[in-house]
Amino acid sequence: MTSTKKKIDTLRKNILKYEYFYHTLDQSIVSDAEYDYLLHQLYDLEKKNQELITADSPTQKVGSNLLRRFKKIKHFSPMLSLENTFDINGYLNFEARIKKSLNINTSISFCCELKLDGIAISLIYEEGIFVRAATRGDGFKGENITANARMIKSIPLKLNGINIPKRLEVRGEVFMLKSDFITLNKRYKINQNKHFSNPRNAAAGSLRHINPKITAERKLMFSCHGCYFLEDIKEDLSTHYERLMKCVSWGLPVNKEIIICSNHIEVEKFYKKFEQTRNFLDFDIDGIVIKVNSIEFQKKIGCNTKSPRWAIAFKFCSAEKITLLKNVKFQVGRTGIITPVAYFDPVYISGVIIQKASLYNKYEMERLNLHVNDSIIICRSGDVIPKVLSVIKTTRCDNAKKIVFPEFCPVCDTKLLENTEEKIIRCHSGLTCDAQKKKSLYHFFSKKSLYVIGLGPRIINELIKKKLVKNPIDFFYLKDVDLIKLKNVGKKKSIKIINSINACKKTTLKSFIYALGIPGVGETISEKIANDFITLDKLINANILQLNSVDGIGKVISNNIFNYFSTIANRNMINTLIAKVGVYLNHQEVQELNIKKTCFLNKKIVLTGTFNAFSRIELKKILINLGAKVFDNISKKIDFLICGQNFGSKFFKANHLKIKTINEKELKFLIEM
Repeated sequence: MTSTKKKIDTLRKNILKYEYFYHTLDQSIVSDAEYDYLLHQLYDLEKKNQELITADSPTQKVGSNLLRRFKKIKHFSPMLSLENTFDINGYLNFEARIKKSLNINTSISFCCELKLDGIAISLIYEEGIFVRAATRGDGFKGENITANARMIKSIPLKLNGINIPKRLEVRGEVFMLKSDFITLNKRYKINQNKHFSNPRNAAAGSLRHINPKITAERKLMFSCHGCYFLEDIKEDLSTHYERLMKCVSWGLPVNKEIIICSNHIEVEKFYKKFEQTRNFLDFDIDGIVIKVNSIEFQKKIGCNTKSPRWAIAFKFCSAEKITLLKNVKFQVGRTGIITPVAYFDPVYISGVIIQKASLYNKYEMERLNLHVNDSIIICRSGDVIPKVLSVIKTTRCDNAKKIVFPEFCPVCDTKLLENTEEKIIRCHSGLTCDAQKKKSLYHFFSKKSLYVIGLGPRIINELIKKKLVKNPIDFFYLKDVDLIKLKNVGKKKSIKIINSINACKKTTLKSFIYALGIPGVGETISEKIANDFITLDKLINANILQLNSVDGIGKVISNNIFNYFSTIANRNMINTLIAKVGVYLNHQEVQELNIKKTCFLNKKIVLTGTFNAFSRIELKKILINLGAKVFDNISKKIDFLICGQNFGSKFFKANHLKIKTINEKELKFLIEM
């Protein structure tokens, strides 16, 4: 596994965890700025290493899970998030991309607004009457918070004025004033209740409270930053600014700090003004938002899956603090990579208490030259990920103990080996190292692998501790009496787990490949490999050139796959799983029989839009079983684009490349042939 892959995996894991707490539980365990910076790093790494992009990456979606207590609502159009930058160069690159996209050399008008630190929501008005409100959710579906939104005084239940469209969608931020937040926390303290950590957290919890009366008591505010469905209005609203001003005339609240800029000097002046004065405002902001003002230009520039290309958030920079380094611990990852983590006295930066930071690798440690009890400078670059910037060497004690990278694994005491090309130090003991064994086995039976219901980390750890399992094979020979011996596992649960273990034998090639945990082989790469090789035997016996020919797989991942299947222990384990345990083999034979009879054999296909007779997942499985290779993006190599309703930009790109398109009616006929 490369250091880049490790960085990407770590970023994804942390971001997904933060998204779950932020969007689903309304708990900010990191600041919004830290989250944005992590996501920015992930974007940059994935852009440079596109073969490592997976479908479940945070960069490929918008929000997070939805709370079950609220009904789901589908947005009329996706609620996208914003691309971020933390310096003027990032903005200049954005402006250059805009001009290149429009093929314009002259200045462009931009609308600059404050970026309120709140919760994004969508409001729907029919004939000027407020009828629906929803959270962003996952970007495509949000939570129905209509009853709670009615309790927010700044959201008008009826619009005033003239030229109100039949349907109007208003998008904006719900937030809480700092003064109201302080009052709320004082009241909670008096009543000895748990207080909120910041105004954004308080606003999120209040907006999604199960009791709308509580929402009404919390004094939430709303500010509009965009509106849609204005086609039936008989007046010229050709710019973003004009549309916001129209919203004001209808009685919708819009923050007054908005200006039109025509060059980077004006943008930077607006940014610096509020960077210096933001602490004096009665509401939290974490930057400014810059949008192409022309609606026509916005449409031409378009959006990607995550964000509009015509807008960017220019975020404020972070503070730095000095603290004492207490220790550095060395963590062992699933594939044996050793990562040093610095632990220090807690410091409060940008609204969050932090007490540890990743040091990434041996070379970062050498750069810092860390000693125990060093005074270190900590920052959250871009108000984001905690980072050790430097050491104040003048305060170091004469007898201070230097922290060195270990020669042996901190878990299994195996000699560590360094890959100098990748700058990675790894423990190669694999399943004989408890740290790797636990994580590898959990990965093998996780949801996107050979999913076993109820078999979580706690149970796997206990099975390893009791020496009931050493490798994936052992799980298939477990009995319910073995599981009953474990803590908090009764007869009913043990039978459920055993039944699920037996059921997971019938899986897909994609899931089986992913379950093996080959470095660099995520969900998307697993799917591409399965589509290309079709059978496990062909994959196992593939050479480097054959692996390299798979679209999106580079030399590093090809070598990782080849080396994995070249290892005798790995081949023996796979052979045992298939020949003796019965994993996957029967499913594989059925799949091959289907492929021989299909007209989709080895055709490269992309899907776009929604389908009446199939869900996207169902259709994908059908096509794969018929021998097709399903890809996410349009390129010259694609044979067909299967087009449903509400198709997107893929349709126009396919037309431009003269790729044949198939509608749902034609698709059904071809499937039934």
